[in-house]
Amino acid sequence: MKELILFLVILNPFSQILYLSDLMNELKPREFVSVHLKASLISGAIFVVFALVGETLLDDVFQIRLASLQIFGGLILLVLAYRYVIVGPGSNLFVRGDLSEMAQKISLPYMVGPGTLWVSMSIGSKYDMLMTSALIAGVLLINFVFVTIYNLILHKMSGPAGTHLTKYFSILMRTNAFLIGAVAIEMIIKGAETVIAIA
Repeated sequence: MKELILFLVILNPFSQILYLSDLMNELKPREFVSVHLKASLISGAIFVVFALVGETLLDDVFQIRLASLQIFGGLILLVLAYRYVIVGPGSNLFVRGDLSEMAQKISLPYMVGPGTLWVSMSIGSKYDMLMTSALIAGVLLINFVFVTIYNLILHKMSGPAGTHLTKYFSILMRTNAFLIGAVAIEMIIKGAETVIAIA
């Protein structure tokens, strides 16, 4: 359960809503749901692969220590958390272009990143394949339902009401960013402790 909550915090559905709000306005609800579902499936496949064989890939193929991924992932998350708090949502130019390519562009970098890969690997080291897959699927399902419900509500609302809703989610995103920053620091500390212990 702790891993599920941590995964959701790093996945950060609040920031996804804000980064993808322009895309939600451009696409019909059914089109957006289809694109986000594909993005969730792509992300889920990557998470499961890294949960099951991520450490082997890092050690044997890329010759990278897990601690290195923790430190780098922590630094990336720290920059993102700072940006969320200080700047707020940025441009979503990544998701411009052909509809058939949007799912991949949403997956990377909005869903798959060093932080979510690290959590996937952490889950994979604690649970068997079935439980690992179920946990990852559960997190992505919660995220998908949350973003989809927001998208449907956004299309029902217009004018000042829609603007206020976006502002509320901006506040939630910034609040969640404090937690992401704390997780980032924890990742860096754990990675550094591992490197020092090995040395």
